[in-house]
Amino acid sequence: MTLPHFETSGIAASDTRIDPSAPGRGALPASYENDRARVTAAMRRLVALASTGVGDLCAYHLGWTERSGAPARGGTGKMLRPVLCLTACRGYGEDQLAVSVAAAIELLHAFSLVHDDIEDGDQLRHGRETLWVMAGLPLALNAGDYLFALANRALCEAVQLLPPDRHARALAMFNDAYLRMIEGQHLDIEFEQREHVTAEEYARMVRGKTGALLGASLALGALFGGAPADDVDALGEAGVDLGLAFQAVDDALAVWGDPAVTGKAVGNDLVRGKKSLPLVLAVERGWRFSRDSTIEMDGLRASFDQLGVRDAVRQYAHEHAERALKRVHATRMRAEARVELERLFAFILARDS
Repeated sequence: MTLPHFETSGIAASDTRIDPSAPGRGALPASYENDRARVTAAMRRLVALASTGVGDLCAYHLGWTERSGAPARGGTGKMLRPVLCLTACRGYGEDQLAVSVAAAIELLHAFSLVHDDIEDGDQLRHGRETLWVMAGLPLALNAGDYLFALANRALCEAVQLLPPDRHARALAMFNDAYLRMIEGQHLDIEFEQREHVTAEEYARMVRGKTGALLGASLALGALFGGAPADDVDALGEAGVDLGLAFQAVDDALAVWGDPAVTGKAVGNDLVRGKKSLPLVLAVERGWRFSRDSTIEMDGLRASFDQLGVRDAVRQYAHEHAERALKRVHATRMRAEARVELERLFAFILARDS
Protein backbone atom coordinates (compact mmCIF):
# COMPACT_ATOMS: atom_id res chain seq x y z
CA MET A 1 0.00 0.00 0.00
CA THR A 2 1.52 3.34 -1.08
CA LEU A 3 0.27 6.26 0.92
CA PRO A 4 0.34 9.75 -0.63
CA HIS A 5 1.29 12.77 1.44
CA PHE A 6 -1.57 14.50 3.21
CA GLU A 7 -1.44 18.04 4.53
CA THR A 8 -2.35 17.95 8.20
CA SER A 9 -3.63 20.62 10.51
CA GLY A 10 -1.60 21.67 13.50
CA ILE A 11 1.75 20.39 12.13
CA ALA A 12 3.19 23.09 9.95
CA ALA A 13 6.94 22.51 10.21
CA SER A 14 8.31 20.90 7.06
CA ASP A 15 10.68 18.66 9.01
CA THR A 16 7.75 16.89 10.69
CA ARG A 17 6.01 15.76 7.51
CA ILE A 18 6.20 12.13 6.46
CA ASP A 19 5.84 11.15 2.83
CA PRO A 20 6.40 7.41 2.33
CA SER A 21 6.19 7.82 -1.46
CA ALA A 22 9.12 10.27 -1.63
CA PRO A 23 12.50 8.94 -2.82
CA GLY A 24 14.25 7.11 0.01
CA ARG A 25 11.21 7.28 2.26
CA GLY A 26 9.60 4.10 3.51
CA ALA A 27 13.02 2.41 3.41
CA LEU A 28 14.25 0.98 6.68
CA PRO A 29 17.40 2.42 8.31
CA ALA A 30 20.72 0.69 7.61
CA SER A 31 20.85 -0.28 11.30
CA TYR A 32 17.59 -2.22 11.15
CA GLU A 33 18.85 -5.73 10.37
CA ASN A 34 21.70 -5.49 12.87
CA ASP A 35 19.29 -4.31 15.56
CA ARG A 36 16.97 -7.24 14.83
CA ALA A 37 19.86 -9.71 14.94
CA ARG A 38 21.14 -8.52 18.32
CA VAL A 39 17.70 -8.59 19.92
CA THR A 40 16.92 -11.99 18.41
CA ALA A 41 20.15 -13.39 19.85
CA ALA A 42 19.18 -12.14 23.30
CA MET A 43 15.71 -13.67 22.96
CA ARG A 44 17.07 -17.01 21.77
CA ARG A 45 19.31 -17.21 24.81
CA LEU A 46 16.30 -16.72 27.07
CA VAL A 47 13.99 -19.13 25.23
CA ALA A 48 16.75 -21.75 25.40
CA LEU A 49 16.40 -21.74 29.20
CA ALA A 50 13.26 -23.87 28.83
CA SER A 51 13.80 -27.48 29.89
CA THR A 52 10.51 -28.73 28.39
CA GLY A 53 8.62 -28.45 25.11
CA VAL A 54 7.28 -25.03 26.02
CA GLY A 55 10.45 -23.58 24.54
CA ASP A 56 9.67 -25.31 21.24
CA LEU A 57 6.21 -23.73 21.18
CA CYS A 58 7.71 -20.31 21.89
CA ALA A 59 10.21 -20.79 19.05
CA TYR A 60 7.36 -21.69 16.68
CA HIS A 61 5.30 -18.67 17.70
CA LEU A 62 8.32 -16.37 17.30
CA GLY A 63 8.75 -17.62 13.74
CA TRP A 64 12.06 -19.39 14.32
CA THR A 65 10.91 -22.95 13.61
CA GLU A 66 8.32 -24.88 11.65
CA ARG A 67 5.79 -27.18 13.28
CA SER A 68 8.26 -30.07 12.85
CA GLY A 69 10.94 -28.18 14.76
CA ALA A 70 13.01 -27.55 11.62
CA PRO A 71 14.28 -23.98 11.06
CA ALA A 72 11.54 -21.79 9.66
CA ARG A 73 11.57 -21.04 5.95
CA GLY A 74 9.76 -17.75 6.27
CA GLY A 75 10.71 -14.59 8.08
CA THR A 76 9.93 -13.54 11.62
CA GLY A 77 7.96 -10.47 12.59
CA LYS A 78 9.21 -6.98 11.83
CA MET A 79 10.37 -6.43 15.44
CA LEU A 80 9.65 -2.71 15.16
CA ARG A 81 9.26 -2.19 18.90
CA PRO A 82 12.76 -3.33 19.92
CA VAL A 83 14.24 -1.48 16.93
CA LEU A 84 12.49 1.71 18.06
CA CYS A 85 13.90 1.11 21.53
CA LEU A 86 17.50 0.74 20.33
CA THR A 87 17.16 3.73 18.01
CA ALA A 88 15.92 5.94 20.85
CA CYS A 89 18.80 4.73 23.01
CA ARG A 90 21.31 5.68 20.26
CA GLY A 91 19.86 9.16 20.38
CA TYR A 92 21.49 9.68 23.77
CA GLY A 93 24.05 6.96 24.51
CA GLU A 94 25.41 3.48 23.82
CA ASP A 95 22.67 1.27 22.41
CA GLN A 96 24.19 -1.97 23.73
CA LEU A 97 22.80 -0.98 27.12
CA ALA A 98 19.25 -1.35 25.75
CA VAL A 99 19.50 -4.77 24.06
CA SER A 100 18.08 -6.65 27.05
CA VAL A 101 15.20 -4.25 27.57
CA ALA A 102 14.49 -4.35 23.81
CA ALA A 103 14.31 -8.15 24.07
CA ALA A 104 11.94 -7.79 27.04
CA ILE A 105 9.68 -5.54 24.96
CA GLU A 106 9.56 -7.98 22.04
CA LEU A 107 8.90 -10.95 24.33
CA LEU A 108 6.06 -9.04 25.97
CA HIS A 109 4.66 -8.24 22.54
CA ALA A 110 4.95 -11.91 21.53
CA PHE A 111 3.09 -12.94 24.68
CA SER A 112 0.28 -10.52 23.85
CA LEU A 113 -0.06 -11.93 20.33
CA VAL A 114 -0.51 -15.49 21.62
CA HIS A 115 -3.44 -14.34 23.73
CA ASP A 116 -4.71 -11.93 21.08
CA ASP A 117 -4.96 -14.75 18.52
CA ILE A 118 -6.94 -16.83 21.01
CA GLU A 119 -9.25 -13.98 21.97
CA ASP A 120 -9.92 -13.05 18.33
CA GLY A 121 -10.16 -16.64 17.12
CA ASP A 122 -7.52 -15.95 14.45
CA GLN A 123 -6.23 -19.10 12.79
CA LEU A 124 -3.40 -17.57 10.75
CA ARG A 125 -0.47 -15.30 11.57
CA HIS A 126 2.18 -14.56 8.94
CA GLY A 127 0.57 -17.20 6.76
CA ARG A 128 1.03 -20.00 9.34
CA GLU A 129 -1.26 -21.62 11.85
CA THR A 130 -1.48 -19.60 15.03
CA LEU A 131 -0.08 -21.28 18.12
CA TRP A 132 -3.44 -22.21 19.63
CA VAL A 133 -4.53 -23.85 16.36
CA MET A 134 -1.24 -25.74 16.06
CA ALA A 135 -0.80 -26.86 19.70
CA GLY A 136 -4.26 -26.54 21.25
CA LEU A 137 -5.61 -23.92 23.62
CA PRO A 138 -4.11 -25.14 26.96
CA LEU A 139 -0.55 -25.42 25.65
CA ALA A 140 -0.80 -22.13 23.77
CA LEU A 141 -1.93 -20.29 26.90
CA ASN A 142 0.90 -21.86 28.84
CA ALA A 143 3.44 -20.83 26.20
CA GLY A 144 2.08 -17.29 26.27
CA ASP A 145 2.53 -17.21 30.03
CA TYR A 146 6.09 -18.45 29.57
CA LEU A 147 6.86 -15.63 27.14
CA PHE A 148 5.51 -13.15 29.68
CA ALA A 149 7.77 -14.61 32.37
CA LEU A 150 10.76 -14.43 30.00
CA ALA A 151 9.96 -10.78 29.29
CA ASN A 152 10.19 -10.03 32.99
CA ARG A 153 13.40 -12.07 33.28
CA ALA A 154 14.93 -9.97 30.49
CA LEU A 155 13.73 -6.78 32.18
CA CYS A 156 15.40 -7.78 35.46
CA GLU A 157 18.66 -8.32 33.60
CA ALA A 158 18.30 -5.00 31.79
CA VAL A 159 17.75 -2.76 34.81
CA GLN A 160 21.02 -3.96 36.35
CA LEU A 161 22.76 -1.85 33.69
CA LEU A 162 21.02 1.33 34.83
CA PRO A 163 22.12 3.75 37.54
CA PRO A 164 20.19 2.85 40.72
CA ASP A 165 18.06 6.01 40.53
CA ARG A 166 16.56 4.81 37.23
CA HIS A 167 15.75 1.23 38.28
CA ALA A 168 12.31 1.97 39.68
CA ARG A 169 11.29 4.16 36.77
CA ALA A 170 12.22 1.51 34.19
CA LEU A 171 10.28 -1.19 36.05
CA ALA A 172 7.24 1.07 36.43
CA MET A 173 7.28 2.13 32.77
CA PHE A 174 7.41 -1.47 31.55
CA ASN A 175 4.64 -2.69 33.83
CA ASP A 176 2.44 0.35 33.26
CA ALA A 177 2.69 -0.28 29.51
CA TYR A 178 1.67 -3.89 30.04
CA LEU A 179 -1.31 -2.90 32.18
CA ARG A 180 -2.49 -0.28 29.66
CA MET A 181 -2.07 -2.78 26.83
CA ILE A 182 -4.34 -5.28 28.62
CA GLU A 183 -6.88 -2.56 29.39
CA GLY A 184 -6.90 -1.59 25.71
CA GLN A 185 -7.40 -5.21 24.70
CA HIS A 186 -10.30 -5.43 27.15
CA LEU A 187 -11.97 -2.46 25.47
CA ASP A 188 -11.35 -3.92 22.01
CA ILE A 189 -13.14 -7.13 22.98
CA GLU A 190 -15.89 -5.31 24.86
CA PHE A 191 -16.57 -3.05 21.86
CA GLU A 192 -17.50 -6.13 19.80
CA GLN A 193 -20.72 -6.36 21.81
CA ARG A 194 -21.70 -2.77 21.02
CA GLU A 195 -23.43 -1.51 17.91
CA HIS A 196 -21.49 1.75 17.76
CA VAL A 197 -18.20 3.14 19.07
CA THR A 198 -17.13 6.77 18.69
CA ALA A 199 -13.79 7.86 17.25
CA GLU A 200 -12.84 9.15 20.71
CA GLU A 201 -13.59 5.74 22.27
CA TYR A 202 -11.63 4.03 19.50
CA ALA A 203 -8.62 6.27 20.17
CA ARG A 204 -8.78 5.54 23.89
CA MET A 205 -8.72 1.81 23.17
CA VAL A 206 -5.80 2.06 20.73
CA ARG A 207 -3.72 4.25 23.03
CA GLY A 208 -3.67 1.28 25.36
CA LYS A 209 -3.78 -1.75 23.08
CA THR A 210 -1.16 -0.53 20.60
CA GLY A 211 0.20 2.80 21.78
CA ALA A 212 1.27 1.84 25.29
CA LEU A 213 4.00 -0.61 24.26
CA LEU A 214 5.21 1.57 21.38
CA GLY A 215 5.43 4.45 23.85
CA ALA A 216 7.36 2.31 26.31
CA SER A 217 9.70 1.19 23.51
CA LEU A 218 10.80 4.75 22.78
CA ALA A 219 10.75 5.93 26.38
CA LEU A 220 12.70 2.97 27.76
CA GLY A 221 15.26 3.29 24.99
CA ALA A 222 15.77 6.93 25.87
CA LEU A 223 15.93 6.12 29.58
CA PHE A 224 18.66 3.52 29.00
CA GLY A 225 20.54 6.00 26.83
CA GLY A 226 20.62 8.56 29.63
CA ALA A 227 18.07 11.01 28.22
CA PRO A 228 16.72 13.84 30.37
CA ALA A 229 13.44 13.04 32.10
CA ASP A 230 11.38 15.41 29.95
CA ASP A 231 12.73 13.80 26.77
CA VAL A 232 11.81 10.35 28.13
CA ASP A 233 8.27 11.61 28.72
CA ALA A 234 8.04 13.24 25.29
CA LEU A 235 9.19 10.10 23.51
CA GLY A 236 6.68 8.03 25.46
CA GLU A 237 3.94 10.34 24.21
CA ALA A 238 5.35 10.13 20.68
CA GLY A 239 5.07 6.36 20.83
CA VAL A 240 1.42 6.55 21.83
CA ASP A 241 0.73 8.83 18.85
CA LEU A 242 2.65 6.40 16.66
CA GLY A 243 0.44 3.61 18.01
CA LEU A 244 -2.64 5.36 16.65
CA ALA A 245 -0.99 5.59 13.23
CA PHE A 246 0.20 1.97 13.40
CA GLN A 247 -3.27 0.65 14.29
CA ALA A 248 -4.92 2.73 11.57
CA VAL A 249 -2.67 1.07 8.98
CA ASP A 250 -3.38 -2.36 10.52
CA ASP A 251 -7.11 -1.69 10.36
CA ALA A 252 -6.84 -0.61 6.72
CA LEU A 253 -4.94 -3.77 5.82
CA ALA A 254 -7.67 -5.86 7.46
CA VAL A 255 -10.11 -4.44 4.88
CA TRP A 256 -8.01 -3.60 1.81
CA GLY A 257 -4.87 -5.70 2.29
CA ASP A 258 -3.74 -8.66 0.22
CA PRO A 259 -4.02 -11.89 2.26
CA ALA A 260 -1.07 -13.34 0.36
CA VAL A 261 1.05 -10.50 1.74
CA THR A 262 -0.50 -9.92 5.16
CA GLY A 263 -0.74 -13.63 6.01
CA LYS A 264 -4.25 -13.06 7.38
CA ALA A 265 -7.72 -13.40 5.95
CA VAL A 266 -9.32 -10.10 4.92
CA GLY A 267 -12.61 -9.18 6.58
CA ASN A 268 -12.38 -11.27 9.75
CA ASP A 269 -12.45 -8.20 12.01
CA LEU A 270 -15.63 -6.88 10.44
CA VAL A 271 -17.38 -10.24 10.48
CA ARG A 272 -16.72 -10.46 14.22
CA GLY A 273 -17.99 -6.94 14.82
CA LYS A 274 -14.59 -5.55 15.78
CA LYS A 275 -14.76 -1.77 15.86
CA SER A 276 -11.84 -1.04 13.59
CA LEU A 277 -11.18 2.48 12.35
CA PRO A 278 -12.81 2.03 8.90
CA LEU A 279 -16.03 0.87 10.55
CA VAL A 280 -15.97 3.66 13.15
CA LEU A 281 -15.46 6.32 10.46
CA ALA A 282 -18.09 4.77 8.18
CA VAL A 283 -20.71 4.85 10.93
CA GLU A 284 -19.81 8.48 11.67
CA ARG A 285 -20.57 9.18 7.99
CA GLY A 286 -24.02 7.64 8.25
CA TRP A 287 -23.35 4.02 7.25
CA ARG A 288 -25.57 1.61 9.17
CA PHE A 289 -23.97 -1.44 10.72
CA SER A 290 -25.44 -4.33 12.65
CA ARG A 291 -23.41 -7.06 14.33
CA ASP A 292 -25.82 -9.55 12.78
CA SER A 293 -25.27 -8.27 9.25
CA THR A 294 -23.66 -10.55 6.70
CA ILE A 295 -20.46 -8.91 5.47
CA GLU A 296 -19.83 -9.07 1.73
CA MET A 297 -16.35 -7.64 1.28
CA ASP A 298 -16.55 -6.29 -2.29
CA GLY A 299 -19.76 -4.43 -1.56
CA LEU A 300 -18.45 -3.23 1.77
CA ARG A 301 -15.26 -1.84 0.21
CA ALA A 302 -17.35 -0.03 -2.39
CA SER A 303 -19.51 1.51 0.34
CA PHE A 304 -16.45 2.57 2.30
CA ASP A 305 -14.87 4.10 -0.80
CA GLN A 306 -18.05 6.06 -1.59
CA LEU A 307 -17.97 7.45 1.94
CA GLY A 308 -14.30 8.42 1.64
CA VAL A 309 -13.38 6.07 4.46
CA ARG A 310 -10.18 4.73 2.95
CA ASP A 311 -8.77 8.22 2.46
CA ALA A 312 -9.91 9.21 5.95
CA VAL A 313 -8.07 6.25 7.47
CA ARG A 314 -4.91 7.22 5.59
CA GLN A 315 -5.28 10.80 6.76
CA TYR A 316 -5.75 9.63 10.35
CA ALA A 317 -2.57 7.56 10.18
CA HIS A 318 -0.57 10.44 8.71
CA GLU A 319 -1.77 12.98 11.25
CA HIS A 320 -0.78 10.84 14.21
CA ALA A 321 2.56 9.73 12.74
CA GLU A 322 3.47 13.33 12.03
CA ARG A 323 2.38 14.38 15.50
CA ALA A 324 4.67 11.68 16.87
CA LEU A 325 7.55 12.95 14.76
CA LYS A 326 6.91 16.51 15.90
CA ARG A 327 7.36 15.33 19.50
CA VAL A 328 10.62 13.60 18.54
CA HIS A 329 11.94 16.77 16.91
CA ALA A 330 11.23 18.72 20.11
CA THR A 331 13.67 16.55 22.09
CA ARG A 332 17.47 16.80 22.40
CA MET A 333 17.95 13.49 20.62
CA ARG A 334 20.94 13.24 18.28
CA ALA A 335 20.11 14.14 14.71
CA GLU A 336 21.19 10.75 13.34
CA ALA A 337 18.72 8.94 15.58
CA ARG A 338 15.94 11.35 14.64
CA VAL A 339 16.51 10.55 10.98
CA GLU A 340 16.37 6.81 11.75
CA LEU A 341 13.08 7.27 13.62
CA GLU A 342 11.65 9.26 10.72
CA ARG A 343 12.47 6.35 8.38
CA LEU A 344 10.84 3.89 10.76
CA PHE A 345 7.72 6.06 11.03
CA ALA A 346 7.51 6.31 7.22
CA PHE A 347 7.92 2.53 6.92
CA ILE A 348 5.05 2.00 9.36
CA LEU A 349 2.81 4.16 7.16
CA ALA A 350 3.88 2.50 3.91
CA ARG A 351 3.85 -1.16 5.02
CA ASP A 352 1.61 -3.68 3.29
CA SER A 353 1.66 -6.38 5.97
